[in-house]
Amino acid sequence: MTPWRFEYPTSVGILYYGGEAEDLLDTLITVKMITEALENRGHVVRTMEVGKKNWRKAVRISGEVVFNLVEDPTWELYVKVGEALERAGRAQVGHDLRSFRYAVRKAAFKRRMEKLGIATPAFRIFNRRTKINQIRGLEYPLIVKPSGQHAGIGISQDSVVIDVNELKERVLYLFKNFPGEVVVEEFVDGREIQITVLGNGRHIVALPYAGLEFKGEFADNWEVYTYNAKWVQESWEYWNVPVKSPIKTSKILNYRLGKLVNKAFKSLGCRDIARFDIRVDKYERPFIIDINVNPSLKYDELDATWISAHALHWSYPDLIESVVGVTYKRVYGKLPDRIRETIASDHLRYTKYRIVVFRHKTIKK
Repeated sequence: MTPWRFEYPTSVGILYYGGEAEDLLDTLITVKMITEALENRGHVVRTMEVGKKNWRKAVRISGEVVFNLVEDPTWELYVKVGEALERAGRAQVGHDLRSFRYAVRKAAFKRRMEKLGIATPAFRIFNRRTKINQIRGLEYPLIVKPSGQHAGIGISQDSVVIDVNELKERVLYLFKNFPGEVVVEEFVDGREIQITVLGNGRHIVALPYAGLEFKGEFADNWEVYTYNAKWVQESWEYWNVPVKSPIKTSKILNYRLGKLVNKAFKSLGCRDIARFDIRVDKYERPFIIDINVNPSLKYDELDATWISAHALHWSYPDLIESVVGVTYKRVYGKLPDRIRETIASDHLRYTKYRIVVFRHKTIKK
């Protein structure tokens, strides 16, 4: 698989939400990385931090392709921005109006997968009126998650429970600290694999699979990709879950994984890019535990999407430009055949130079 290539530059807008939490600080770093990668390829990039007062202005940001990275804690701005971009017909990377509910509500995602017959661990949905008693039809251990959170928020070693008393304690804890429903599902004790899919319609392709390797102190703890493992560098979990790609899989598992993500991507209406988080049991049966229609695109050795692209010998700009290219072609039918935007003179000189380098693969002396 080769990366997408632009012969002529395009313009990109990046909308994001700032904050001091580890996952939000990570977003700021990602914005900078995406900006530098695209500018180094000659594209024009504009960024804007989004808040409650300026979100209507933000959705008018210039750019033929727009990244919506407005991942606020309640998802309110994220949805408002995304829906406004869709109504305006903007080329928004990834999600559409249908997929927003999967991004912001794990309960909706689980119900939809069950209806479509997509393999996911057996589950129950709790609300604040649900009586927390012994759950029939589910086998312990169970893992308990807040429905309306992302990026591992609300998931820790305490999320895995082995009896009804621990279940009650964890569910009540989540109701106290997070709004919305709670998802309780069977914990699949086995490998965790993350698969990024690029493309649209019949033309989709999975990047090399990335696997999480739970090491060190995980031998005496639950092998769960917690919030600490994802973001908190001061934690023991963060340094004991390397991400590797490519990974070894048997022929049968490879076939099952490919069939599963292909069905999920198409059935759930995904577009451009999505990442599926999958657990594999001892019988090599894969189960989707989460979907990210706006996956992290950070240049980081712990980022599954980047690690998967790197396994193809892509550069980081190759990955980012490919994501933009897939989105651009979906909306406009083909990649740009000319410069479409008037650019400030200093940037225009730089852009023209980049086009010469790119088209003729020469270096200006």
